[in-house]
Amino acid sequence: MARTRAGVTLVAAALLLAGCSTAVVPPAGITASQRREATQQDLYMRWAILTNSNPSLVAPKVAIVSYTNYLDEAQVIASCLRKSGYPKAIATASRDVIDTTLTPPESFPFGVAKYVCEAKYPENPLELGYLSDEQEQYLYGYWQNETIPCLRSEGVTVASLPPIGQFGEGYQDVGTMNPFTHLGAANQGDTSLLQTRCPPYPGELYAASASRR
Repeated sequence: MARTRAGVTLVAAALLLAGCSTAVVPPAGITASQRREATQQDLYMRWAILTNSNPSLVAPKVAIVSYTNYLDEAQVIASCLRKSGYPKAIATASRDVIDTTLTPPESFPFGVAKYVCEAKYPENPLELGYLSDEQEQYLYGYWQNETIPCLRSEGVTVASLPPIGQFGEGYQDVGTMNPFTHLGAANQGDTSLLQTRCPPYPGELYAASASRR
């Protein structure tokens, strides 16, 4: 299972733009156990950042209440924090959650409280783009056979993907393989138009996963 973080907003936009001329069977998505594993992996990284990987600080065990998506996550976490004793917690325009009234000594306790809320209401791995092996292979084929030739037909210089054996190992950021992340500076101004003409994600990629929610 791999995780693609080419940008949640980009993914959402691409899913709206992507079309399919013929009916296809969507690849199978991640399983429930893989979804839990992905969530734990994400929370592990959050705790490590908060504590600077201090082994003496053990993350609290928290039961998941419900999953959030990238649109509502910040508001949900802010609401959770306000109920947890931080009445001034707010969601920012960049979808972070802060409390500007805190003093420096209060920042770590706030961080722990925020982590607990994030553990209660974690980001849905499907929204973040965790892919099953079948979805990885499908995405590889789509980028190699559809997106890259389309970009080249638009006059864009873009390299071919690395061999499939180097694509999406474990939790490698598969999104880094997205051809749009490797466009030259000369093409950056045309990105929106190119995404319309050469959708970076096939709409059917997440269809199976969506049916599992």
